[in-house]
Amino acid sequence: MSNSVLLRRALLGAGLLLPLGACQSPAKITTLSPRGDRLVRMIQRTGIDNMMAPEAPALMGITNEGRDIPVRQLSGEGTGGRYVVSLVNIRKIHEFIFHRRQGDVLMLHLADTKFTRLQSVRYPRTGKPMVITDVAVADADYQQQLSFWYGQIPGR
Repeated sequence: MSNSVLLRRALLGAGLLLPLGACQSPAKITTLSPRGDRLVRMIQRTGIDNMMAPEAPALMGITNEGRDIPVRQLSGEGTGGRYVVSLVNIRKIHEFIFHRRQGDVLMLHLADTKFTRLQSVRYPRTGKPMVITDVAVADADYQQQLSFWYGQIPGR
């Protein structure tokens, strides 16, 4: 056989074996921080299933075609009032919505599982929800809510 025939057969053989290399199990991709993972497990273990009204989550980009959003919630009492964290999985990823009431206003913060604040919404009791455009106000309230939940997560 000539060198060109051997070269073509080797190339064809390598091309046939290439898909087998893709069948190996991929490296584990983790989107959770260790603390986020513990909070997810805590909510799944001790939280309750609930439905959230769709208005505020829609402003955060979470929609369920106008229907209520299924969540798993956990609540606790602190010096700043009642704190609630909702675990949302509507977009096939875990996301947190942290919320608490300040007077007649509900402050909601959407965060990923690494606790990066993605969006914040104010929801007055007698009004419509609005995105919080003042970053300082949103960050301050988010940090207060986050510090409460950091104290609740087991295995700090």
